[in-house]
Amino acid sequence: MPVLRTIALFLLLLLTACTQKQHADLIIYNGPIYSSNARHEIFEAMAITGNRIVAVGGPELLDAYAADALIDLKGRLALPGFNDAHTHMRGSPERWIALSKARSISEMQDLLRRKAHDLSPGVWITGQGWFEDCLAEKRKPTRTDLDLAAPDNPVFLTREGGHSAVANSRALESAGLSKTSPDPENGQLERDPDGRLTGIIRERRDLVTRVIPPPPLDEVRDDLVRRLHDQLRLGITSFTDASTSIEDYQNIWQRIYQNRTNDPLPRATVQINSGFGANMSAQQALVRLAAFGLKTGDGDDRLKVGALKVFVDGGFTGPAAWTRAPYRNDPNYYGSLAVSLDDLKILSLGAHEAGWQLGFHAIGDAAIEETVAIFDDVLHRSPRRDHRHYVNHFTVLPSKATMTLMARDGIGIVQQPNFTYSLEDRYRAYLPDEKLQHNNAVATPLGYGIKMAFSSDVIPIGPLVGIYAAVTRRGASGVVYGADERIGIAEALRLYTNGGAYRTFDENIKGQIKPGLLADIIVLDTNLLEAAPERILKTQVDYTILGGTIVYRRLNNPPAE
Repeated sequence: MPVLRTIALFLLLLLTACTQKQHADLIIYNGPIYSSNARHEIFEAMAITGNRIVAVGGPELLDAYAADALIDLKGRLALPGFNDAHTHMRGSPERWIALSKARSISEMQDLLRRKAHDLSPGVWITGQGWFEDCLAEKRKPTRTDLDLAAPDNPVFLTREGGHSAVANSRALESAGLSKTSPDPENGQLERDPDGRLTGIIRERRDLVTRVIPPPPLDEVRDDLVRRLHDQLRLGITSFTDASTSIEDYQNIWQRIYQNRTNDPLPRATVQINSGFGANMSAQQALVRLAAFGLKTGDGDDRLKVGALKVFVDGGFTGPAAWTRAPYRNDPNYYGSLAVSLDDLKILSLGAHEAGWQLGFHAIGDAAIEETVAIFDDVLHRSPRRDHRHYVNHFTVLPSKATMTLMARDGIGIVQQPNFTYSLEDRYRAYLPDEKLQHNNAVATPLGYGIKMAFSSDVIPIGPLVGIYAAVTRRGASGVVYGADERIGIAEALRLYTNGGAYRTFDENIKGQIKPGLLADIIVLDTNLLEAAPERILKTQVDYTILGGTIVYRRLNNPPAE
């Protein structure tokens, strides 16, 4: 009998052990939960422990796990956090003005007057975000407009997109620019019919920025932290800052992420701009990169070094994108090359051999084709597996031969589908009809087998605008451009999540709903997989989860139960 009792007790303990639920910190259930993998799998539940996803599946997951907290989706959509693969995160000092909401030059002047009142005479005023298509006057602001509002302060206001800016008279004088100044290499000083400077500077903003005193670093860092927190509200759990200097990486980025180890900041990858260009040779840039001591991939899952950034041409907000066909509004204008191609070849090979990933800005088809040709030459001279070099923007569709080369060499694209929506008027003004229909192409390069990631370039920064444009190919006016470039909603979501993770070599730690990966997850208030495309722009982020912790919860949404 004692033996039988022992056996019975053993069987009871075994049964209890087999039926005992495993512990999880958080369970998200009552899906859909979009995996964001290439198979577009959908789950109904997932379990999270610590900062990782530990299990995914159906309703049976609730029988297998007991959690400290639950989120009932009630049919809402959960998916990996958005990964903006090309954005610009900048901290701003007290002298800076946000202009993106200004709807007239008069409103810009009011903002300037208030800022000038708060600052002492002679102190610089800077800002960014004006966009002539959004201004009631439907024209660019001029030096005269700025002089009327802030005559005693030098003023320099950058346009949305960063490829041009307007300076007032005091700023132009400080920079040594006058009616007799020639157009700079790879840039243009706009003039009125009498040849006087209007204050608009295309591409070569450095002509003025070089004389602006550097802002206090503490002001910049504090404001950048605020902007980083704002990304969580948009569902952005990871991003790539598209261009920063070595000095700013060391003095701003590293200090923020090292000093705020417990602060829920989105995961950052920072592209490095060595300074190569109009004022620095390829050899000088390579020396600077070597002295930096870091290269692509160095860092951790919170902050790491990304690709090397070079501006091969300008942009359509200048405009200065380098194209094969002339601009629609000027049969003699093709944009411009921003660097020497011979020097670019030297820099590309040297950086590649030093272990850098290359992620170059190329908007016009001429710039794209020349960039890809240089990458191809580098890979033939110095083969390297899994290099993941890529073209930023890829706006004007290049030749079929170039796309074939990209697919063969594994050269990727970081695309901004939102440009089709937000820069519609610029494209209509500058691009011939055929190019207009296939600008910011998505379906065509994907059809060649080219890997792609989505991003915003902050025009605007919200991922849902880009997803809407990729799915509908509609501009802000509602006009459809190149319906054959449309893709499905699931693929658009995948390219805005997993696409960015792959581009930064992080696909094994984030970007999918998969056991073992970081629990960076968002919940949208709408199941976009089944909603009409018109619903995309109205969709809200209900929850943002970073490393298993809820870091943003929209008003009226309960905390995890």
